[in-house]
Amino acid sequence: ILVTSSLVQVGQDLYQFYIPVYGYGIGLSASAIGGLLATLAAASFVVRFFLPWLVARLGDERVLAFSFYVSAIGFGLAPFFESVVMLAVVSFMFGLGMGCGQPITTMLIFSRSAEGRSGETLGLRQSVNNAMRVSAPAVFGFVATAFGLPPVFWISAIMMGGGGILSRPRRKG
Repeated sequence: ILVTSSLVQVGQDLYQFYIPVYGYGIGLSASAIGGLLATLAAASFVVRFFLPWLVARLGDERVLAFSFYVSAIGFGLAPFFESVVMLAVVSFMFGLGMGCGQPITTMLIFSRSAEGRSGETLGLRQSVNNAMRVSAPAVFGFVATAFGLPPVFWISAIMMGGGGILSRPRRKG
């Protein structure tokens, strides 16, 4: 759960950092880039209204896995578009995926922690997430400098897909 939680954090941070860089690189205006980030935030907000229904219907692990897969598609598609409309669609899709991630990983950490240790476990989650917030931008900054922006998006898509694989429900027995 700590790994998937940190992947959610890294995914959100990288997307929110590299979409503006990518947008600037393809000549989008500051207001268009702001609109893309607003679309991401709106999708994260909207999906949380449906999250209780989705979790009740599909289960928390399955929703988390789907959220990673949807986010992976968003990361993978972003470098193929230069249109603000298409990038807004991709940002909305990414926001739908990552909007589920943070609440579900928090819920899983809390519910699966040992009796009386939930605060400690949530603190550990926060520490791991913050460590990733410091280290991931440096690593991906190196990748972007050495190879350009598309590999950053594609590596992130692979990481999100890996998060989906880690999150999928395990068969009982």
